[in-house]
Amino acid sequence: MDWYLPGTKAGGPVRSIYSLVSCLKNYFDFYIITTNSDLGETTTYPNVEINTLFQKEDVNYYYFSKEHLNSENLLILLEEIKPDLIYLNSFWSVNFSINIVRLKNQEKISAPLLLAPRGMLGKGALGLKALKKGTFLFLAKIMGWYERIPFHATQAQEKEDILNKFSTAKVLIAPNVNSGSIVENKSIKERNGLRLFYLSRIAKVKNLHFALEVLKSVPPAIKIEYDIFGNLEDTGYWETCKEIISQLGSHVTVTYKGELKFNEVQNVISGYNCLFLPTLNENFGHSIVESLLCGCPVLISDQTPWNDLDLNGAGYALALNEKKKFVEAIVHCADLSQEQFSDMSKKAISYISKKIDLDLISSQYKILFNESIKN
Repeated sequence: MDWYLPGTKAGGPVRSIYSLVSCLKNYFDFYIITTNSDLGETTTYPNVEINTLFQKEDVNYYYFSKEHLNSENLLILLEEIKPDLIYLNSFWSVNFSINIVRLKNQEKISAPLLLAPRGMLGKGALGLKALKKGTFLFLAKIMGWYERIPFHATQAQEKEDILNKFSTAKVLIAPNVNSGSIVENKSIKERNGLRLFYLSRIAKVKNLHFALEVLKSVPPAIKIEYDIFGNLEDTGYWETCKEIISQLGSHVTVTYKGELKFNEVQNVISGYNCLFLPTLNENFGHSIVESLLCGCPVLISDQTPWNDLDLNGAGYALALNEKKKFVEAIVHCADLSQEQFSDMSKKAISYISKKIDLDLISSQYKILFNESIKN
């Protein structure tokens, strides 16, 4: 994968692999091959060995420097490791997905591949840079580049997205992993007030501008605080968001709070009432899961796997073409008393606790990896 710890700016995939490795490192020998800088950064990680294999806490690592990263050196590394399976964590990464698929088709790699697109073939994600992505997918299908490559989907909708582009692909399903723990919500809920937060990369696909447009329509009698946590991945997009922020009424306060490290997330967000993240596409959504684990109900779009929130009293998953319903949900949450909010908070924890069974998920990944190796 392109980015890994100590970097955190790439968001969900880093958290997914960290959680996966934490759960399964006693069953598999993991070799994490990545780069020595974070997403969008030119500075490299301090105190990280580069261009050499090393082991730490029972996991093997190789951090490529920019100058050393090419197909030839990657092949040399793979020949040294002799992997039983190569697990790709991106569809669009040139170095760590596209080129490896190319080398596999050229029979320069003998190990089986398993490709996790990480939501990148979803409708919302493909809508960004649509022409460039569409052209590549058309060529890939015509040339048969992915005919022998099995895919890993984390849920049924992602499997459907993959088959929509590669109709004959073998798609294996295992749910995403988040090893977060339950944390009691410690926020104060004032009537006609709501402390909201955003936790994700600041990029078009996360739809922050839509959230801000919704806040424009919240009645003046309701006091809103909206704190934004995340990497400024797209500075041009952030300028667009700041322009909308300047147009908000005095009853809405929006503050950019910077990035949160993994070990800070749950302690910080447990002090808020609700997550507001109307993303265009999410095949899992670690910030959604971690919010629910912290007793924070979530207000999200229906472009995620968590579309039964309302049925379980844990939040709202709404269609993006119905902005009025987002406003109504905020008004409803703002109207809750502390007692009513506490009840909703408990339902959020109950909901996600039933959804995530780490022992079951671990067993599914054992099957996923072992079957991929056998086949």
